[in-house]
Amino acid sequence: MVQSNNNSSIPSKCQYSSYVFLRKVNEQEFRDTVFIKRKTERPFLIPSPVSGIIRQQFSTVEFIQNQTSEQRSQHIIDIFEKYFGENIRKNPRTWNGRFRTMAQTSYAFYRGSAILFYQDLKQHNDQWVKNNPAASNIFLHGDLHAENFGIYLNSNGILNFDVNNFNEGYYGPFTWDLKRLITSLNLILYAKGFSDLQIEAILFVCVGEYLKQVYEFCKQEKNYFALTLQNTKGEIYELLQRTKIKSHAHHLDNLTHIKDYERKFIRNKTIKDVDEQLYEKILDAFQQYLNTISENKHHNKMTYSVKDIVKCQHSGNGIVDKLSYNILIQGDTEIVESDTILYMKPAQKSVISFTLKNEQFEKNYLKHDGLRTVLCSYAMQANVPKWIGYTTLDNTPYVIDEISAYVAELDWSDINHYEDIIEIVKYLGKATAKIHCVSDSDCKHTLKHASRLPVEIIPQHTEVTICDAVRGRDIEFIHSIVDFGMAYGELTRRDHHLFFEAFRKNKIHGL
Repeated sequence: MVQSNNNSSIPSKCQYSSYVFLRKVNEQEFRDTVFIKRKTERPFLIPSPVSGIIRQQFSTVEFIQNQTSEQRSQHIIDIFEKYFGENIRKNPRTWNGRFRTMAQTSYAFYRGSAILFYQDLKQHNDQWVKNNPAASNIFLHGDLHAENFGIYLNSNGILNFDVNNFNEGYYGPFTWDLKRLITSLNLILYAKGFSDLQIEAILFVCVGEYLKQVYEFCKQEKNYFALTLQNTKGEIYELLQRTKIKSHAHHLDNLTHIKDYERKFIRNKTIKDVDEQLYEKILDAFQQYLNTISENKHHNKMTYSVKDIVKCQHSGNGIVDKLSYNILIQGDTEIVESDTILYMKPAQKSVISFTLKNEQFEKNYLKHDGLRTVLCSYAMQANVPKWIGYTTLDNTPYVIDEISAYVAELDWSDINHYEDIIEIVKYLGKATAKIHCVSDSDCKHTLKHASRLPVEIIPQHTEVTICDAVRGRDIEFIHSIVDFGMAYGELTRRDHHLFFEAFRKNKIHGL
């Protein structure tokens, strides 16, 4: 956040008075006030009279549109084989399962094909960052889709609605997170049967709230922002309330049992014992991990006593058939209901790093993807969970964090009312602005072993950087992101069909 009293580079309130129209958006207002009866001779690509979007902004989209189905299908196959080919050949069964999941819906395809999205964006001449190197060099979430939001309990015991999962975090243009989020919303809303006009209105509100929140950060001196029970309402407030009444004891009982007066993990087909040698290695890795936790998030020594370790085999949409470990540790008392469960999972390479290369980041920090993941969490959360850290086991980087009872994901399956969605996307816009502009206060002064967590590389004053990139062109900026989301959403539906046919006809080698 801004620490200086010099407001010369901070936009004034009157500069951005155009946000008055965002106080309430419905379809008629959106049609009459924002798009001014825009013509759609070519849907989603012709710029509106208001925005005056440079046509070069859509060179990537137009290039994809002009590809034949055969050309685009082959490009999709080539991208998957280039970046996934070796893993597919090593484990065809699990990759077949992943691709079958991606084949089910356009949204599932979009979630599983982030590499294709970023390879497409690489060709994109982004007018909002091309003359502003700093705006191309902020920490990104990396896979900011509409289902990557939810509830977590911060280290101060406050429930936050926030972005989840920083596995793909990396440096890049701030617009990339927005474009990925807005496209994902397009796909969800289209599948629910909303009209193009309704979808555009919803996307417009989301991006508008993002920009409004960035401007708020520019005007404030405080370095903390969170969406909590105190400043939310509607569906998000209800999600926070439902999370609040969850039970830690019930959570423990689902995963563990009491044996000889001590708590142990329940074993099953996917949760198994580790041998004695591996157990000792994990204990050593756990000790390394303790040095990566912020000093003021540390607990008493009793809390770090390990009681049990198991290995877990499960599939995910990122790393398939990944092997992780669960660690049961002593709580802050001898009462077994105070015990805590941690996960220790392999840290994956960021999908953005296949597309962009930040030389300093690559040279000094990307050698350990656990460090990168934790660093991105500190860079994008105002108050990170108290257990998050990283370690190494057999030369493989790992991330460690709590398996908490007090988490919940934003589930879109029963969110179908236009007014509810308008309200929700406002919070998504605010949360996205927060991850770009607010870092954990521990980054400033209180981290133990700074060499292990080099927070000094986290860019500062990113809210001013974003304001400088957009200054005076707020409506144009919103239009450009919305138009991209509408266009790329349509292309993704086409890509999904092409992928479905390629997969069904066994055109992807190695499966």
